[in-house]
Parts: sequence; structure tokens; C-alpha cells
Amino acid sequence: MTSPTGLLSDLDRVLLSADAIRDRVREMAARIAADYQGSVVTVVVLMDGALFFVADLLRQLDLPIRLVTLSASSYHGGTASTGEVRVQWPEAVEFAGQHVLLLDDIYDTGLTLSALRARLLTERPASLRTGVLLAKKRPRAAEVPLDYRGFEIEDEFVVGYGMDYQGRFRNLPCIGILKP
Repeated sequence: MTSPTGLLSDLDRVLLSADAIRDRVREMAARIAADYQGSVVTVVVLMDGALFFVADLLRQLDLPIRLVTLSASSYHGGTASTGEVRVQWPEAVEFAGQHVLLLDDIYDTGLTLSALRARLLTERPASLRTGVLLAKKRPRAAEVPLDYRGFEIEDEFVVGYGMDYQGRFRNLPCIGILKP
């Protein structure tokens, strides 16, 4: 059986170490906690890629949290966005009057975050902020205001720390670039 560290041999290079990620997530959590002090926060999370990021981030917050998970994708098994956003929206979840924090692993084309922000805004939240662990340097199909950004990276396909390639590499403690 291959351990997460054994998967490192499939990487061309490590882009962000586990320590760098941990430190930046801690910094983001401190800023979020200050911004939402005294509020109940409805955290809307895009799964599965954001799982590790959000788990680490939420453990750092001393705030009352209501967690809502969504399944959304525009990759559909490849390494580039298809341009078609598929979302599984939860039933019977109210966002009206709530302070909503939308979190995702990566800001790439902007299509997924834009679609989700537009949908959430129709629900009339008290506030809506957006945060991502990674923001790619690239032209976007849709621009989204980011209130919280972990790292800005080049336009490369990344794996690890929750992000995968065809279901593999999510459990790497770092973020890296696969070998060709």
C-alpha cells in the first residue's frame, strides 16, 4: 500500500509545503475571526477539494459556525475546466439574513464561484464573503471578489491537500505539480 509520502514520488515538484499551508491557513482564520467577531457564520463549502483546507481553517475559528456543504464541479475528471458548472444544491437550507462565508480550494476560471455567489445572493444573506486557498494567475471567464486568499499560484494543475487528479493525491500533506 502506498503512503501519502510515497505519492510524493509522482510529483514533479512541491509547490507549497505542509508548514507553509498550515501557517497561511492560521493567518486566514485569524482575519476571518476578526471580521466575523460576534456573529454566527454560515460557512458554505465546495467539496471535495476544499475538505482539508476547510477542516483546518474551521478548527482555528472560535466562532459559532453553521456548515453547509455543496458538491460542485467544472472539471469532470480532467485537468482543465469544461466550462460547465454542475452544482448539487442542498434542500431546506435558509441563507436569508445569514452571514455567509463561501469557501473553495481554488479560484481558477471563476465559473463555479461566480455561479454559487449569484445563487447565494438571490437568497438575500446579511453578508456574503468569499475565500479560497489558492488563486491562479490567469484570465478568468468570470471575476469574483475574494475577501480571503491563501496563496496566488501560476496557472498549473495542482494536487494534494484535498485536490485530486482522477480521485488520487487528495491525501498529500503538501500541494504539488504532477510529473508529466
